[in-house]
Amino acid sequence: MRKYFFEKPGKIREYLLASIGKIKPSIILKNTLIIDVYSGDIHSGNIVIYKDRIVGIRKEDIKAELEVDVKGKYVAPGFMDAHIHIESTLLAPLELSKILLPHGVTSVFADPHELANVLGIKGIKLLLKMSRNVPLRIFIEVPSRVPTAPGLETTGAQLNTKDVRKLLKTPYAVSLGELNYQNVLYGSYEYLEKIVIADELGLIVNGHMAGLKDELLDAMISAGLVDDHECISYEEAIERVRRGCAVMVREGSTERNLENVIKAADKVKDTRKFLMCTDDKHPDDILAEGHIDFNVRKAIEHGVDPVKAVQMATLNIAQHFGLEYYIGSIAPLRKADIVILDDLEKVKVNKVIFDGKIAYSDGKVLWNIGKVRVPKWALRTVKINPELCPKDLIITVNKQYSKAFVRVMKVIENQIVVKEEKVWLSVKEGIIASDVERDVLHIAVVERHKGLKNVGKSFVKGFGIKNGAIGSTVAHDHHNVVVVGDNANDMFFAVKELEKMGGGFIVVSKRRVLAKLPLPIAGLISTKKASTVIKKIREVNRAAHSLGCSLEKPFMQLSFITLPTVPELGLTDKGLIDSKRYKLVNPVIALT
Repeated sequence: MRKYFFEKPGKIREYLLASIGKIKPSIILKNTLIIDVYSGDIHSGNIVIYKDRIVGIRKEDIKAELEVDVKGKYVAPGFMDAHIHIESTLLAPLELSKILLPHGVTSVFADPHELANVLGIKGIKLLLKMSRNVPLRIFIEVPSRVPTAPGLETTGAQLNTKDVRKLLKTPYAVSLGELNYQNVLYGSYEYLEKIVIADELGLIVNGHMAGLKDELLDAMISAGLVDDHECISYEEAIERVRRGCAVMVREGSTERNLENVIKAADKVKDTRKFLMCTDDKHPDDILAEGHIDFNVRKAIEHGVDPVKAVQMATLNIAQHFGLEYYIGSIAPLRKADIVILDDLEKVKVNKVIFDGKIAYSDGKVLWNIGKVRVPKWALRTVKINPELCPKDLIITVNKQYSKAFVRVMKVIENQIVVKEEKVWLSVKEGIIASDVERDVLHIAVVERHKGLKNVGKSFVKGFGIKNGAIGSTVAHDHHNVVVVGDNANDMFFAVKELEKMGGGFIVVSKRRVLAKLPLPIAGLISTKKASTVIKKIREVNRAAHSLGCSLEKPFMQLSFITLPTVPELGLTDKGLIDSKRYKLVNPVIALT
């Protein structure tokens, strides 16, 4: 793959002439304290920028078109997110950049398999088109598993090996996106073929190895999976690092893993294999606490050396993806993506330079950001079978039975894992009833891509909802409609309202909408401003809490409960999935 991304020989000549003083530089940052991610120390210097590149680090003062006296502030490379699903921010790239710039984030490594599962290769091309002229570098981790669980879910599209090869050849493709160990172990040869294609093109393969250890972990790394963002403990992190597998230290809205995982940085001498990521983070959380700057700050609070923490958010990521001569450090040749910090340990961002231009300064985004433009085919993607009725969303049995022994999906707050519990429930007039006193509710996944009558049904614990339902079209990775409630009528009403608004989040009670957040782009992304989306997220969360939900982030938790690949259970439109055995299981174990 490309290392420098030079456009033409004449541009190279300009850079070198600016470096030796034959052409006046565009910007000089004077009196800086440079966080040197190569040497691991901090030193003073003047940073010389010509157009979009750094062309020198000088001790002497030189003239430039724009001279900025940093006055002894710390200067770091632009922060990066090693693994993100842009769709999980609910924002189009234009709007996302508005809330990432203030946190010093200039590059993200995005796996758009959410859009791909709905719209296929057209969805990925749409994302790339929407990313043009945005003050955010978006590198693509090409989706490896669309669908994630063939035969166990219905998606709106598929990506075959031909599609993947085509996407891997695009200029800013940097890897084959996260491969589940289940795909590698139990899937067809097609997944292995995709690994071979990535290898032929000089690209790495991202892993998704939740809960793996010992020989299974060795097997996945042997198959080419060279990183993992699913570590939840420092023991898992150390085991991966010692095997040469990079650990993406994740801190998302509900995947709160940094505190435990970062402890591993104290157990090893070399931290080059630690990379910062968010994976899935809602914009209200980004506004409230930060993004990658939050990861860096939290790592420092837990005892990581500040320079090493910055390395984890910059150089380590660039090296991992083969881009260290393009981004990730303050050095000649590299893109002029720079963060100026008022305070190193608090990671307080003062200014951000992107592509050689001041893009953020003293609380204001200075980049001229346009409007989100989306073709009609990417909107209104929610198609519910017209014959669907309320009773289709709950589990029914023969009226002769009075009790049912069932599997329950137990949500673990701030984690994406779902535990299996088994409980007895009452059967009333042939319907296995919810039990709000024990917080055992109905959950259903309704196919929404093709208008099929597929409905997967089970029971869930952890939402605490009474007299209502919540629903969403963000349901990893198939992104059908997922709905949780204590009664079928509200659940059905939620599904139909989601269809009307083209997808999003909704809270209903007694067949009345309490709050909603429309996400019309593929049922995943808003067309509105970040401020509007943040306001709506807060409204739907408050509405869910008014029904008794105790989860801080109910819709993020709801989106993950449908994953068929994360221990122990997942729910798709085909039914309840035992993710360890990668097979369908009956939610009803016994009847009496």
